[in-house]
Amino acid sequence: MTRTLRSATRQNTTTDSKTPTCTAGSLESAQQRRRPNTAISFIPTNQRNPLEGLSAEETRLLRKKQHRLRLGKATLARTAASYGNHSSAALQATYIFAQEEAGTAVCVDRSGWILTCSHCFGESEREWRGNRYKWLLDYAGKAVQVECCFWDGRRDLALARVVRVEADETGLGMFVSIPLQSSTSISAYDGNIMCIGQPGADDLESETPQATDYDLIEISEGRLRGLVPHADPHDNSEIGSLKHNAWTYWGHSGAPLVCARTGGLLGLHSSWDDTTAMRHGIPLVAIRAFLTLHLELSGVGEAEGVEKEIIIID
Repeated sequence: MTRTLRSATRQNTTTDSKTPTCTAGSLESAQQRRRPNTAISFIPTNQRNPLEGLSAEETRLLRKKQHRLRLGKATLARTAASYGNHSSAALQATYIFAQEEAGTAVCVDRSGWILTCSHCFGESEREWRGNRYKWLLDYAGKAVQVECCFWDGRRDLALARVVRVEADETGLGMFVSIPLQSSTSISAYDGNIMCIGQPGADDLESETPQATDYDLIEISEGRLRGLVPHADPHDNSEIGSLKHNAWTYWGHSGAPLVCARTGGLLGLHSSWDDTTAMRHGIPLVAIRAFLTLHLELSGVGEAEGVEKEIIIID
C-alpha cells in the first residue's frame, strides 16, 4: 500500500527514504546519549525583518497564518472545550507548520519537545539534515522555531526541540504537553478519539486548482480501528500501521490522536489508504519506544509502574 495523505503535496520518494532508522546519535549507547542543549532564545514580536531561516515570502506566509489564528483563537478554544475536559489542553499542545506544505505536530514534554512525523522534515535522511529547522504556530498564533534532533524514517517519527520563541517577555514557563496514554488503560483504545490538525490550503481532489475552505486547525472525532493485520507497529515507512477513522486531509500528518476520555496520546496521524479511505497513523508502542530510545523518557507524562504496551489488532 502507498501512503497518500501527506503533509506536503504528492512527490516521489527518494532512494534513501527507507533507511530503517536514521537518527541523530542512534548508534550511541544509552549511557552516552544525552538530551541536546535545551536553551531557548526569545525574539520580539512583529519584527519586520524575515524570521531566522525564512525568506521574506515565507515570513509573509507565516504572518498570514498567524493573523488568521489570532482572529479565530477564541472560537477555536470554545470549539475545543465542547469536545470535553481534555480537549483544551490537547489544542494548546498542538502546533502547525508555518510552511506552505502544512503539517502538524504536538508537544510531548513541558520543556519544549515536539513530536511529528519524520516525513514532515524530509522523506530521506539527507533531506532531513538539510531541513532541521522549522517554524511552527500554536492555535493562538505564537510562533516557535524548532530543531529536529531525532529522525526515524522507519517509524515515521521525528522529535524536535523548541529553540526560539517569538515573545515580548522571556521566562514564559513550561509548554503545555500531551501525556502518553497509560498502557494499562485498555478502555482508552476502544473509545472516542480526537484528531487535531492542519488541513492543507490546496484542494488536491479538484480537477482545477483551487483552495479549500477549511480552518487552519480542525478538530475531528473518530475511533481507533486497530492495527493493520500482521504489520510491524514499528514500521510505518510505507503506511501507518495504526488505523483510525477520524476526518483528516492533506496536511494532517503529525496530528495527535487523543483519547477523548483521558486526554492521553494514542498515536499520530500519518497517512491514508486510497483503496479503502481508512486513515492510518503511528501507534503508541512506536512512539513510546522512540521517545525512550532518544530522550530516555519511558514515563513521559504518565504514571509509573506501566508494565507493557497493549496492541489491539482487528
